[in-house]
Amino acid sequence: MDKVYVVGHLTPDTDTIVAAMSLAAFLNARERTNRYVAVMTGKQNSETDYIFKRFDLDFPEIMTDATNKKLFLVDHNESSQMIKGATPENIIGFVDHHKLKFENSMPVEIITKPWGSSCTLIFDMFKKELLDIPRELKPAILSAILSDTVILKSPTTTPIDVMVIEELSEELAIDYKELGMEMFKAKSKISDKSALQIVKNDFKDFDFSGKIIGIGQMETADLTEIESRTTELVSEMKKLKENEKYHSLILILTDIMQEGSKLLIVSNEEDKVADIFKTSLSNNLSEFIPGMMSRKKQVAPVLSENI
Repeated sequence: MDKVYVVGHLTPDTDTIVAAMSLAAFLNARERTNRYVAVMTGKQNSETDYIFKRFDLDFPEIMTDATNKKLFLVDHNESSQMIKGATPENIIGFVDHHKLKFENSMPVEIITKPWGSSCTLIFDMFKKELLDIPRELKPAILSAILSDTVILKSPTTTPIDVMVIEELSEELAIDYKELGMEMFKAKSKISDKSALQIVKNDFKDFDFSGKIIGIGQMETADLTEIESRTTELVSEMKKLKENEKYHSLILILTDIMQEGSKLLIVSNEEDKVADIFKTSLSNNLSEFIPGMMSRKKQVAPVLSENI
């Protein structure tokens, strides 16, 4: 029986890696097989590395080319975010919590919910099928939901996410707020990161009517350190924009304590992008935008409708 590779998006984050592992476990349990194999598309970020070390977990193998391999996607469905070699013909399904931008000539299994994390969906799938979640995955699932919902502060958070967080934290005897803060400290540590690593730390490509826009996000408890590197970041973003032919690059600098963000923007239309978000720029950096926490809900959809 052919292997099916369960894979998340390019530039993997915590939710996409843990969701791939959890979904592979679910599909194998549901079908009583071992044909589903979790993989990731590249090296983990510092937050994910912290989580896997803390809970003594092994990472899936890295796969960079899926040509002629059967795929089950998780945490994405847009072609711009897919692994090299992914085609409509080799995708047999996907589980996602983002907007749909997927076309296929054949029926595939599609499970989507507008919830805060892909791992919330997969937790729910295990429960509905009355299947046991492997115990070693539970703290990783908890961490992934905390990451994607910004410790339940993101506007993408739903009552389902809250319920799952509370259930898992009680079962595992983990203070989820404390875990969440430790995760974000690990993620926002930038002293040993290059400018490009910061830009690419949590990064996705979007195709908005033929305009390719790369959107990254860095979440921190204090914007002071990252703002001190604005000049360096803008220089790297300009190189990336030129080399990879982006229309725009946006780095969302999110303060999880103040619950808002600043946008670092390099674009063919910088003033237009700033106007879309009703802000102004000084050296490519916007004013602080209160309440802006989510790329998925507050940045990408606004660009899609207005750029």
